[in-house]
Amino acid sequence: MKKLILTFFIAAFAFAAQAQVKTIGIKTSAICEMCKATLEKDLTFEKGVKSVNLDLETKVLNIAYLDSKTDPDKLRKRVTMVGYNADSLKRDPKAYAKLDECCKDGAHDDEVPKKKDN
Repeated sequence: MKKLILTFFIAAFAFAAQAQVKTIGIKTSAICEMCKATLEKDLTFEKGVKSVNLDLETKVLNIAYLDSKTDPDKLRKRVTMVGYNADSLKRDPKAYAKLDECCKDGAHDDEVPKKKDN
């Protein structure tokens, strides 16, 4: 009986000590579906990342991650190393140069409907 109780407490402690999944929203400079695919693919391979989703309308990259494996600063840095701004961090110029032309600043400006002056 004592062993059973001891086993229960050890299991309960181990469960409580597990890393927690946290989420963060990072404002990016992403502008198109290719940006979305690039960021989601790259961040999926970052240690501790459980899921990644870029909302193109808001340009916010939502990441669920294990807090014992990574942290928000590392995730922001990773986004910049892919070639995109991450909140207040500026993108890596070499990574930005390697992005497809459609992912660079101004590439989709002609697709945005212009406001008419009345």
